[in-house]
This record gives sequence, C-alpha cells and structure tokens, in this order.
Amino acid sequence: MKKSKLSADIVKKYHQELVFNYSEYPTKNNWSYQFNDKEYKASLVDWIGRNKNEPILFYVHTPFCEQLCYFCLCSKEITKDYKHVKNYLYNYLFKEIDLLFKFLEEKKINLNVKEIYFGGGSPTYYKPEDFKALVDKMKSKFDFSKVGDFTVEIDPRRVDEEKLLYYNKCGVNRLSFGVQEFDLEVQKRINRVQPAELFQSVLTKKVREKFNTFNFDLLVGLPGQTNESMEKTMDKVIDLKPPQIQPMLLAYKPWVRKYQIKMVKDGPLPDFFDRKELFKIVTDRLSKAGYKRAGFETYVLPDDPIDKAMKEKKAYFNSLGVQKGAATNFVAVGSSGQGVLGDEYYSQNYYSMSLYQKSLDEGKLPIYRGMKVSKDDRIRRHIMNDVRTYFKINFKEVENKFKIVFADYFKDELGSFDEHIKDGLIIISDKEFIVTELGTNFAPQIANVFDKYDPPSTTYEQRLKKIREVQAVPS
Repeated sequence: MKKSKLSADIVKKYHQELVFNYSEYPTKNNWSYQFNDKEYKASLVDWIGRNKNEPILFYVHTPFCEQLCYFCLCSKEITKDYKHVKNYLYNYLFKEIDLLFKFLEEKKINLNVKEIYFGGGSPTYYKPEDFKALVDKMKSKFDFSKVGDFTVEIDPRRVDEEKLLYYNKCGVNRLSFGVQEFDLEVQKRINRVQPAELFQSVLTKKVREKFNTFNFDLLVGLPGQTNESMEKTMDKVIDLKPPQIQPMLLAYKPWVRKYQIKMVKDGPLPDFFDRKELFKIVTDRLSKAGYKRAGFETYVLPDDPIDKAMKEKKAYFNSLGVQKGAATNFVAVGSSGQGVLGDEYYSQNYYSMSLYQKSLDEGKLPIYRGMKVSKDDRIRRHIMNDVRTYFKINFKEVENKFKIVFADYFKDELGSFDEHIKDGLIIISDKEFIVTELGTNFAPQIANVFDKYDPPSTTYEQRLKKIREVQAVPS
C-alpha cells in the first residue's frame, strides 16, 4: 500500500460538493411525510413498551434568536419581541408537553429520562422566571432525580456569571457554547461578534466549579478564515481550556438558507483544499495541547466522560455531536425537534411555526415526518457510526450483532475501495476495516460508500434535486 499525504490531488480526488455528515441514517431527505401524529404515537407504544428501562434524552427546542448569524442552518426565528417567545413557551411548547405526557399516561408509559438538552435557536433567550417555568414543567412530568446530564446551548453574548449560576440552581450541569471563531474580521462577516475576552468574563472560577464539563463549537471554512487566523483562534481556545471541543466543517447551503449568501459578499469562502488545511491546523493544535480525538469532529481532554465512553466503545455520533452513550434515544419537543427511538424509529416536528401551532391547536402532536427503520438501515447506520466515531469496523462484532456474514453482505461495497486502499485512506483485512490517519480526513466520504439511498455514484445535481423536492413539502 502506498503511503500518501494530504495533498491537493488526494483532496480533489475524494472531495464531494455535497456529502452528508450521517448524524442519522437514513438521512432526513429519505424520511416519510406520511409518518405523522398517529405513526409517532404507535412508535412510542411499540418501542418503549419493549424497552422500558432504556434511557431517554429529553430534547427541548427553542427556535428564537435576537440576531441572525449568517452561517446558521438551525431552525430559528429572529425576533426582539419577547411576547412572541412567551406565547411559544406557555401556549404551545407547554401544550405539546402536556399532550405528549397525557398520551403516555393513558398508555401507562413512563419515560426513563436520564438526560435533558435545551437546544435552539437560543434557549438563553428566556428570562430567568420563564426558564424556571420550563424546568418546573418537566419536573411535573418525569423523575428529575434520575437525570444525569442537563445541557443548555449558550449564546455567550446573552449570559453572564449570574445567569449561568442560576441555570445550575435549576439543575443544569453542562453547557455548550457557540464559539465558531475568534478573529474579529471573520466574526463581522458572519454577523456574530464575540471576543475571547467575553468568554473569559463568563467562564469564571465559580462557573467552572459548578460546570465540570462544557463544550465549545467551532466552525471551519468560514469566510475570511486563513491559516494565521485559525492558529490565533486555536491559541485562544486552548487558553480557555474547554473540556470538549467540536470543530465542524461549515455547511454552506444557500438553497436552504438564502441569507448565507451574505457571508460571501466580501469574498469567497475557503475552497475545499483550504478547508482541509484549516481543519488540519485545528486537529494538530488540539493534539499538541493534550486533547484526544473522539470521532471525526470532536476533541476532549483526557478522562472527560466522552473519552471514557470512547475507551469503552459506548460513544455515539448523532445530531448533538459525539455523545457518551448514556442516552442515545431522543424524545423531542418544540418546533423542528428531532426524535430517535433505539435504532428503529425517527421522527421530527414541523419546522414551520404556523404548522407547528396549527397541529397543536387541533390536539395533535406536531409530527412532520419520520421513519420506521429497516434491518438493512440499522446495519448500515451501525457501521457508519463506527467509521465516523472509531475509524474502524470490526467485522465479527457486526456479524454477531446482526447475524450476517460481513464480507458477503457488503461484497459490492468492499470491492469498491481499491482506490482508497491504494491511496492509503483505508486498510482492509479479513477481520476489520480501518480508516488510516490520512483517511480520517474523508470519514464522511468513506461512510458514504455504505449509503444505499445516496451512494457516491449519486451526483451533486441529483442530491440537490432530491433536497429541493423535500423542501417543496410543507414543513
């Protein structure tokens, strides 16, 4: 096998303009729009009925922000009218929670909630009394004493020490900060100015004592990013020493969010080779600083809970990044909230606020789409998670779990990796499939080979056409 380095030729050869990150499989564009309130309720009865003791992560989505970030693909609404936020919270989010738990009580189903996650938008938008009201609502529905991690996504521009310590009094014990980048000119181009000094003022000694672990989200491939700016950003990130860091490649999809075009009015984004160079700076700096890689886009300090989960092979990649595996089953509420039950069911609420509210006004859970996953889907999702998280597939482990012969089941896929092997991206033996250090740069592309719905032969135009057809469905 030829030893290769990350060169322009290698990047050009394996680059794809549109590649999925496989936080779920099958990807959302393959879910059914006939999977609604009725089908979702049936999935809860079926799956929880057979898995009463399985831990649940209760996800709550708050879709409001005060200011638009041009890079953002999240489901959100920009408003400075707090009455709009309160109307959502008390008249709709609470109504959805009540409808859900009324159904569960009727079916004598208890949710074994082990984790809570407040995502957005910006859950930091809530005023303290309304934040507490939401927490109290959940306390009235399930046993809060059994909850381990309680995470809130943090907009550092909207919090201070007092607010974070208040969250802790409400039970929050993990924070996830949207950092993205510390270079001022890059921040201006993405409409999110937040200097490193702001984080220093927020992450005080008292806050660090209350929150043993917290996460920084970074974005690679932003407009104006250079090797020099990335090096300086990483120096500041390492100085702040978050226990967990998720450096993610920017997803530029102006056909999904037209405002993303504003990022390129003063110049283009870094091209695909520049992005690989920037990502390499991130990975090199973090490795030298003592961080350990946990999957394709996650780094953690030694002995962090995710590091432990990686050693025990309990880590799992999903829509919240690499998780430690305590609760990989989601029950989600709020507009666009996405749920998953084991490896069997997916569901997602309406993105559209009007359709979300209309469904609740009609007394229905606001399910927009979902899917019952086939055995083949489950097998492929398992190995994609192995590729993306562990950079390795143990054939015997997969065979024992799914009662298949790996080499026979994936004969075509394994036969298509000749070029990957020749270029030093992977190593295949009769026992395992290993992604090399060079190959880790292309983990999503390698996982794509196992995608039955959108394999590598699917062109950019074909994928984009499918996504646009999905967008035409009311959401």
